[in-house]
Amino acid sequence: MNTKPIPIIITLAAAFLSCVVSIFQRVDFSVFVTRLLIVVIVFMFIGTIIKIVLDYAFRTLEPPPALDEEPSDINSILLDDDTDEEQDSEDISSESEEG
Repeated sequence: MNTKPIPIIITLAAAFLSCVVSIFQRVDFSVFVTRLLIVVIVFMFIGTIIKIVLDYAFRTLEPPPALDEEPSDINSILLDDDTDEEQDSEDISSESEEG
């Protein structure tokens, strides 16, 4: 599950409510900005904690990937073949030096 936008959504919702309440209360600008800053910091922290908890919960719920599945990326197949060829050429060169 994509939990990346959760802290941002929670923070924006809390900031919006803080702005609306401050406007209805007709507070001074300095009080308005102070409230907004505190609300943004606190709710960004709360949203981050919620995101971490959800990431942990969804990680434990998802089944592990099967080992017998074919790779979906052709680059991983090509890279595996290249490393096998390099290892074979190193084995051949080391045998000729020994013998």
